[in-house]
Amino acid sequence: MEKIDLGTIIQQVIAKFSENRIGQKPPVFVMISGSLPYVPWHDRSLKKFARLFLYEALLTNDPDATVEVAVRRKAELKDLNQFVGIHPYYWIQMRVSGPGLKVMEPLVEDLFTDLGYRCEEWVGVENSGARLGIFGAVDKAESKMVFCLETSREILKCDLLLPIYETFPVPNLLANESKQEGPRV
Repeated sequence: MEKIDLGTIIQQVIAKFSENRIGQKPPVFVMISGSLPYVPWHDRSLKKFARLFLYEALLTNDPDATVEVAVRRKAELKDLNQFVGIHPYYWIQMRVSGPGLKVMEPLVEDLFTDLGYRCEEWVGVENSGARLGIFGAVDKAESKMVFCLETSREILKCDLLLPIYETFPVPNLLANESKQEGPRV
């Protein structure tokens, strides 16, 4: 099990993009939940996908359009749990959004395929701009990632949703817990 630091990965991708893109670059805003220092993941696929996807999104983005990147923890996504057929402790959402993004399903599928994941299905809702893709690891059937593409008011939102089955202690929280008194009897 690896501890993936998505904040560091995002910083590295933005720095590499800034060096490599010639000409005007889009403004990039990043928001990462402070309670999310590391993401536990079973292999390097998450790290590779996050790097490749974010770089591709920034590279193909309209240079005049702002890109927003957010990473947050979602306690529970009941409908998604039932639909995908898994029950993790919690979910991690990495959202890349903006009016200038040019991400499409074939790009997402190609990135996942290169990492050993296969598309189990893409589903959409009638009269909705949202499409949900479920990707499973070829060699580990229980390992899944979910990807959502949604267009709303000319803004494309791309969500990578990661089911997390293990937890790592958060150092700040452990320090606070050790200072608390035990229950009084």
